[in-house]
Formats: sequence, structure tokens, C-alpha cells
Amino acid sequence: MNAIEDITVVLPAYNEEQDLPPLLERLHESLSAGPFRHRILIVDDGSTDRTAQIAREAATRMPIQLVQHGTNQGLGRAIQTGLTEASKNPGAVITMDADNSHDPKYIADMVAKLEADRLDLVIASRFVKGSQVKGVPVFRQLLSIGCFLSMKTIVPFSGVRDYSAGFRAYRASTLQRLVDLHRDRLVEHPGFSCMLEVLLKLRSMGATAGEVPYTLRYDQKLGASKLRLFRTL
Repeated sequence: MNAIEDITVVLPAYNEEQDLPPLLERLHESLSAGPFRHRILIVDDGSTDRTAQIAREAATRMPIQLVQHGTNQGLGRAIQTGLTEASKNPGAVITMDADNSHDPKYIADMVAKLEADRLDLVIASRFVKGSQVKGVPVFRQLLSIGCFLSMKTIVPFSGVRDYSAGFRAYRASTLQRLVDLHRDRLVEHPGFSCMLEVLLKLRSMGATAGEVPYTLRYDQKLGASKLRLFRTL
């Protein structure tokens, strides 16, 4: 496998005018200090606030590509759009939440493991030694634990414990194969369980995966949560 020199960061965003600006600054600062060529792909999923305007303004200072949905279609369609577009680029594709709860400093660790262990996917996981969770509501923690226990029993995926995490590093060539295989049906579920769907489709094609520890900082999030609990359940 070739060395990873390029990174595309995919940010699905819906009404993130409060959290997107500080995240973009942290992302650009972190990636500019590293060894990778990078681009940031923002998928604005029909926001009704200044999310798209913020992206356009930031694009004058950093390598940002903005893709917009005319109406809100849900996280699943935003992920579908982002992964499909990003898979055209070489190197690695990183997905992150746009609410500033994921720290860009972990991207280097994720890509390093992707290379060192010759993996197709690396997840920033809440369930490995050294991880911390700060400010996450109890019901969301229980949902994540329930997902882990259920999936580990029903559809075990070697190297994976955090099935629902959105902070991931994909090898772009693997992602391209996945997109070619599923096309417009890459992501069929509109809600938060789309991350599980993508993971299981990677599992079905024999992808290899690993995890790195990180600290989830939900206490830094300013905007309201977009999670619809019962729909996700």
C-alpha cells in the first residue's frame, strides 16, 4: 500500500453556525502543522442558519469545498454525499462531527495506525483503554453501550468496539470500492444509525479495522443535539 500523503475531512453539517467556526480553525491549524496535503469537505444538509455562509467565508482562508443539499435530508444522505465525493481523492478520508466534539489532533494517530497496521478503517473509539467521555448525556452513553453489546454479539467485526462512532479514518481506495459497489445505496438510513450501516457494509466486503483512544468533548458543543432518540433506537 502506498504511503498516505493526502487527507480529505468530511463534515456533515446541519445548523452548526455556533460550533463550525471554532472547529474549522482547529482543523486548519492542526492539519497545516502536519505532513499531509489536506482539504475539508463540508456537506451543508439544508441548514437554515449561517452554516453555508460560514463555510464560504472560511474557504477564502483554507482549502474548503462546500456541497449543499437544497433541503434537510438527514445525516445519512449527508454522509452518502460526503463519502462519495471524498472517495474521488487519494489517501485517507476522515469523517468528523461538525459540532466541535471531536478534536482534530487525533487525526494523526488514526492515519498512523491506518498505515502501520495496513488497515482499511480506523475508528476513534470510546471503548478502548485511554479513552474518555466528557459531557455526554447518560441516555446517549447507554445507547452507545447498548449498540456495542448488541452488535458485538450479532455481527462481530474484528478490531471494532465502537460501532456507532462518527470519528473515523477510511483508506480512500477501500472507500472507493465501497462506493462503486453500492452507488446511491451506500447509505440508506437517514438518521444516526447510518454510521452503523456503513460499518456493516465494510464488514461484508472483508475490510480490516482498528481503533485508537480519544477524548469525546461533548461539553464543548454549543448547538443543540440533532439526535432523534426513538428513531435511532
